[in-house]
Amino acid sequence: MKRILALLLALALALSLCACGNKDSGSTAANPPAEVESGLTPTQQLIANAVHSKIQSEEFAGWQSLFQEFTGEDPAAPEVTAVVHFQIDDFDGVEMDCYLVNVSAEIAWWMNEEAQEGATGTQFQLFVSQDGKTVVDSITTNAGNVEHDTATEEGRMTYLLWMFGNMQDGSYSGNFLNDMEKTQDLSAEDLAAINENL
Repeated sequence: MKRILALLLALALALSLCACGNKDSGSTAANPPAEVESGLTPTQQLIANAVHSKIQSEEFAGWQSLFQEFTGEDPAAPEVTAVVHFQIDDFDGVEMDCYLVNVSAEIAWWMNEEAQEGATGTQFQLFVSQDGKTVVDSITTNAGNVEHDTATEEGRMTYLLWMFGNMQDGSYSGNFLNDMEKTQDLSAEDLAAINENL
């Protein structure tokens, strides 16, 4: 009788240990597994997220598809080639803190689809707000062909995209706004880390 009781107690103990082990090793809604760290700094992660979202969009797929249609060539993979952190206390009375991102990409878009007039390009720019909530691109906003009324939020963004684009293609060198702004280029190491995580 004592042996049977001892065996039952040992079995109960073994079962309770197994149950505890399963509870600790599994993940539940209340205790999800930790996310894998990307190893990026917050700034690198912000830019990588914004660019990744854009190049995975249907819009970008359409640009690349048109490039293939117009040229007969497969577009190369996109790559971030420059990022400037732009800060200014008074941009027509408004503070601005954002990132301007240059993306090397073989793309095409319609300028007048009815007339079958299109354009191809090898780069586009993104405006990314400091909090990452506002991301606009130079193609959709047509930053090169709009009146830059910097009294409006859209005007300020498109002005910066237009100016930054001119800096990237070499048609302008200088300041954005009369030495009032602060700008800082991200390093080659930053760009490499961002591109590795796109």
